[in-house]
Amino acid sequence: MNMQIKNQTGAALIISMIILVLMTLLGLSSIRTSSLEEKMTANLRDQELAFQAAEIALRDAEKRISGFANEHIATQDGNNENIWTTNAMDATPTNATPWWVERNEAWWNANGVASVNVENVATPPRYIIEQLVFDKDNAAMGTGSPVDGQIYYRITARGTGGSNQARVLLQSTVIKRY
Repeated sequence: MNMQIKNQTGAALIISMIILVLMTLLGLSSIRTSSLEEKMTANLRDQELAFQAAEIALRDAEKRISGFANEHIATQDGNNENIWTTNAMDATPTNATPWWVERNEAWWNANGVASVNVENVATPPRYIIEQLVFDKDNAAMGTGSPVDGQIYYRITARGTGGSNQARVLLQSTVIKRY
Protein backbone atom coordinates (compact mmCIF):
# COMPACT_ATOMS: atom_id res chain seq x y z
CA MET A 1 0.00 0.00 0.00
CA ASN A 2 1.16 3.29 -0.99
CA MET A 3 0.24 5.98 1.45
CA GLN A 4 0.72 9.52 0.63
CA ILE A 5 1.31 11.94 3.40
CA LYS A 6 -0.48 15.24 2.89
CA ASN A 7 0.83 18.44 4.32
CA GLN A 8 -1.66 20.10 6.61
CA THR A 9 -2.43 23.69 5.74
CA GLY A 10 -4.07 24.69 9.05
CA ALA A 11 -7.44 25.50 7.51
CA ALA A 12 -9.28 24.09 10.51
CA LEU A 13 -7.37 26.41 12.83
CA ILE A 14 -8.15 29.49 10.71
CA ILE A 15 -11.84 28.61 10.45
CA SER A 16 -11.98 27.96 14.22
CA MET A 17 -10.39 31.37 14.89
CA ILE A 18 -12.88 33.12 12.57
CA ILE A 19 -15.81 31.40 14.27
CA LEU A 20 -14.39 32.31 17.69
CA VAL A 21 -14.06 36.00 16.67
CA LEU A 22 -17.64 36.00 15.32
CA MET A 23 -18.97 34.42 18.53
CA THR A 24 -17.07 37.02 20.60
CA LEU A 25 -18.54 39.87 18.54
CA LEU A 26 -22.02 38.37 18.88
CA GLY A 27 -21.57 38.06 22.65
CA LEU A 28 -20.35 41.67 22.98
CA SER A 29 -23.28 42.88 20.90
CA SER A 30 -25.69 40.97 23.15
CA ILE A 31 -24.13 42.48 26.26
CA ARG A 32 -24.36 45.99 24.79
CA THR A 33 -28.00 45.47 23.77
CA SER A 34 -28.87 44.03 27.16
CA SER A 35 -27.28 46.96 28.99
CA LEU A 36 -29.09 49.46 26.73
CA GLU A 37 -32.42 47.72 27.37
CA GLU A 38 -31.72 47.84 31.11
CA LYS A 39 -31.13 51.61 30.91
CA MET A 40 -34.30 52.07 28.87
CA THR A 41 -36.29 50.11 31.44
CA ALA A 42 -34.85 52.18 34.29
CA ASN A 43 -35.73 55.41 32.45
CA LEU A 44 -39.25 54.15 31.79
CA ARG A 45 -39.65 53.30 35.47
CA ASP A 46 -38.33 56.74 36.45
CA GLN A 47 -40.77 58.43 34.06
CA GLU A 48 -43.65 56.33 35.39
CA LEU A 49 -42.78 57.28 38.98
CA ALA A 50 -42.75 60.96 37.97
CA PHE A 51 -46.14 60.59 36.29
CA GLN A 52 -47.66 58.90 39.33
CA ALA A 53 -46.23 61.56 41.66
CA ALA A 54 -47.69 64.36 39.51
CA GLU A 55 -51.02 62.52 39.38
CA ILE A 56 -51.07 62.28 43.18
CA ALA A 57 -50.39 66.03 43.49
CA LEU A 58 -53.14 66.77 40.95
CA ARG A 59 -55.69 64.72 42.89
CA ASP A 60 -54.55 66.28 46.16
CA ALA A 61 -55.18 69.78 44.77
CA GLU A 62 -58.56 68.76 43.34
CA LYS A 63 -59.58 67.40 46.74
CA ARG A 64 -58.42 70.64 48.36
CA ILE A 65 -60.54 72.76 46.00
CA SER A 66 -63.60 70.60 46.54
CA GLY A 67 -63.20 71.18 50.28
CA PHE A 68 -63.35 74.99 49.97
CA ALA A 69 -66.43 76.19 51.84
CA ASN A 70 -66.18 79.70 50.43
CA GLU A 71 -64.32 81.50 47.69
CA HIS A 72 -60.67 82.35 48.26
CA ILE A 73 -59.41 85.53 46.61
CA ALA A 74 -56.56 84.80 44.21
CA THR A 75 -53.42 86.93 44.52
CA GLN A 76 -50.40 87.68 42.34
CA ASP A 77 -48.07 85.87 44.75
CA GLY A 78 -50.40 83.11 45.88
CA ASN A 79 -50.20 84.19 49.53
CA ASN A 80 -53.95 83.70 50.13
CA GLU A 81 -54.40 79.93 50.52
CA ASN A 82 -51.91 79.44 47.66
CA ILE A 83 -54.44 80.51 45.02
CA TRP A 84 -52.73 82.44 42.23
CA THR A 85 -54.26 84.77 39.66
CA THR A 86 -54.01 83.53 36.09
CA ASN A 87 -50.44 83.51 34.75
CA ALA A 88 -49.16 85.60 37.69
CA MET A 89 -46.17 83.31 37.94
CA ASP A 90 -45.10 83.95 34.34
CA ALA A 91 -41.73 85.71 34.54
CA THR A 92 -41.89 86.86 30.90
CA PRO A 93 -45.55 87.20 29.90
CA THR A 94 -44.66 88.59 26.48
CA ASN A 95 -43.26 85.32 25.16
CA ALA A 96 -45.35 82.38 24.00
CA THR A 97 -43.81 79.88 26.43
CA PRO A 98 -46.17 79.00 29.29
CA TRP A 99 -44.96 79.70 32.82
CA TRP A 100 -44.94 76.03 33.86
CA VAL A 101 -42.31 75.28 31.22
CA GLU A 102 -40.15 78.26 32.19
CA ARG A 103 -40.05 77.61 35.94
CA ASN A 104 -37.28 75.45 37.34
CA GLU A 105 -37.06 73.11 40.31
CA ALA A 106 -35.98 75.85 42.74
CA TRP A 107 -39.05 77.93 41.86
CA TRP A 108 -41.36 74.94 42.30
CA ASN A 109 -39.79 74.11 45.66
CA ALA A 110 -40.23 77.70 46.85
CA ASN A 111 -43.77 78.31 45.51
CA GLY A 112 -45.53 75.02 44.86
CA VAL A 113 -47.63 73.37 47.53
CA ALA A 114 -46.02 70.10 48.58
CA SER A 115 -48.34 67.17 48.24
CA VAL A 116 -48.14 63.93 50.16
CA ASN A 117 -44.70 62.35 50.17
CA VAL A 118 -44.42 59.58 47.60
CA GLU A 119 -41.95 56.74 48.05
CA ASN A 120 -38.97 56.37 45.71
CA VAL A 121 -39.16 59.88 44.22
CA ALA A 122 -36.39 62.47 44.44
CA THR A 123 -38.58 65.37 45.61
CA PRO A 124 -42.17 65.51 46.84
CA PRO A 125 -44.69 66.35 44.14
CA ARG A 126 -45.97 69.93 44.13
CA TYR A 127 -48.91 71.81 42.69
CA ILE A 128 -50.05 75.34 41.88
CA ILE A 129 -53.71 76.42 41.78
CA GLU A 130 -54.63 79.30 39.48
CA GLN A 131 -58.00 81.00 39.42
CA LEU A 132 -58.83 81.26 35.74
CA VAL A 133 -62.23 82.94 35.57
CA PHE A 134 -65.33 83.64 37.61
CA ASP A 135 -68.45 82.80 35.63
CA LYS A 136 -71.40 84.71 37.09
CA ASP A 137 -74.80 83.15 37.11
CA ASN A 138 -77.39 84.65 34.82
CA ALA A 139 -81.10 84.93 35.59
CA ALA A 140 -81.70 81.35 34.50
CA MET A 141 -79.02 79.93 36.80
CA GLY A 142 -78.80 79.92 40.58
CA THR A 143 -80.43 82.79 42.40
CA GLY A 144 -79.51 85.39 39.81
CA SER A 145 -77.45 87.31 42.34
CA PRO A 146 -74.32 88.85 40.77
CA VAL A 147 -72.12 87.16 43.37
CA ASP A 148 -73.38 83.66 42.60
CA GLY A 149 -71.47 81.68 40.06
CA GLN A 150 -68.71 79.24 39.51
CA ILE A 151 -64.96 79.61 39.47
CA TYR A 152 -62.69 77.79 37.07
CA TYR A 153 -59.38 76.72 38.59
CA ARG A 154 -56.38 75.36 36.70
CA ILE A 155 -54.18 73.00 38.65
CA THR A 156 -50.63 72.43 37.47
CA ALA A 157 -48.83 69.56 39.18
CA ARG A 158 -45.14 68.66 38.95
CA GLY A 159 -43.74 65.28 39.85
CA THR A 160 -40.25 63.82 39.71
CA GLY A 161 -39.10 60.24 39.45
CA GLY A 162 -36.32 58.48 41.31
CA SER A 163 -34.06 61.29 40.11
CA ASN A 164 -34.79 64.91 39.28
CA GLN A 165 -34.00 64.16 35.64
CA ALA A 166 -37.46 62.66 35.11
CA ARG A 167 -40.10 65.37 35.43
CA VAL A 168 -43.77 65.31 34.55
CA LEU A 169 -46.19 68.23 34.47
CA LEU A 170 -49.92 67.55 34.51
CA GLN A 171 -52.84 69.95 34.44
CA SER A 172 -56.53 69.77 35.08
CA THR A 173 -59.34 72.27 35.28
CA VAL A 174 -61.77 72.18 38.21
CA ILE A 175 -65.04 74.08 38.43
CA LYS A 176 -66.28 75.04 41.89
CA ARG A 177 -69.67 76.62 42.55
CA TYR A 178 -70.00 78.99 45.51
